[in-house]
Order: sequence, then C-alpha cells, then structure tokens
Amino acid sequence: MKPVSRKASTDYRAEAQRRLAYFNDRRDEIVATIRELVEIESPSDNKPAADRVAEAVARKFSRLGGKVLVHQAKDFGNHLQIDFAGNSSAKPVLLLGHYDTVYPLGTLANMPCRAVGGKLTGPGVLDMKSGIALMLHALAGLQEWHKETCHGGLPRAVTVLLVSDEEVGSETSRAITESLAKKAAAVLVIEPSRGVHGTAQTPAQPRR
Repeated sequence: MKPVSRKASTDYRAEAQRRLAYFNDRRDEIVATIRELVEIESPSDNKPAADRVAEAVARKFSRLGGKVLVHQAKDFGNHLQIDFAGNSSAKPVLLLGHYDTVYPLGTLANMPCRAVGGKLTGPGVLDMKSGIALMLHALAGLQEWHKETCHGGLPRAVTVLLVSDEEVGSETSRAITESLAKKAAAVLVIEPSRGVHGTAQTPAQPRR
C-alpha cells in the first residue's frame, strides 16, 4: 500500500475540520429536527402514530430531492425507502434505521423532550430519532459540498430505509432490508453509539 504523503494527510485533516465546523454551525438546527421527530410519538404497536412520523420524515427527505417509496404494512407503520440519485454508476450506499420506539403512546406527558446540560433526552432520542436527523443533515451537507461537481446531487447513489418494526423483531421489514442490502456497496446503520467513546448499545443497557 502506498503511504499517504504528509501534504495529503494535512489536507484530509483540514477537510475533516471544515466538515465538522459545518455541523457545529448547524447544531441548533439538528437539535430542532431531533426534537420535532421525538415529539411525534411512534410506538411499534400503534400504526396510526407510527405512520404520522413516517409521513413527517418522508416530507423532509423529499424536500432534499429524495424519491420516496412507501412499503405498506398492515399491522405496523409503513416502511420508508428514499432513493437519492448519484453522479456515478457505483452501487448505492444504504443508510438503515427505524422510527418505531419502545415507549407507549402518551409517554411525552411525563417524559418530555428536554435539552439540559448539553444533553437531549426524551422518548426515542437515542433509539433512534437522532439517527434519522443525522441522515437528513448529512445528506444536506453532502449536497452542499458537492453542489458544483454534482449539480446539487450526490457523488454516488444513496438509499435510505427506515422501518417501523425494528423494536419488535423486524418481521414485516426483514425481506425489504435484505433485498436492498444485497444491492448496496455498503450498509450503514445510523443508530447512535452509547456515550462519547462510541460504545455499542446492547439489550442490557437502558434506552432513552
């Protein structure tokens, strides 16, 4: 493997810092997106509630230019697939997540979404409406950074899949996930890690 030159390494670090600054400048906007999604409760076992947040999320991705495909589900919320065209023929990257939560409808009354001491809490903040917000803002960032070379699009195709039954076994979404994953160059699950050191969340650990 050819070693990376000192100049290239410096350029990479500078670009990473520039992109980090982009998101730091938009922190309030990202938090507002998370809060908006958290305040639309979406327990796995309540299809009307789950569909409400799916519709809100679909509108946001659509405004970025994504093509929304709704996979109808009978007993759970509908599953969302959003396709973004790319500027190359490379296989797409699949961003995978879910919008259902473990909290029953009405939890917000006693557990409102709050930002205190640099932390955002509320039902579904961690698992995983913050991940959905990060998808939205990351895609917007990519469009901004590549607006000249890709005419406002993306360097390569991206597919977003958000399912409604992850917390209860993914019975109705599994086939969709597996089909899209087989067509992708990579699959990124945008569920936040636990803590600043990136520890993976396990079933034994409490969720928020």
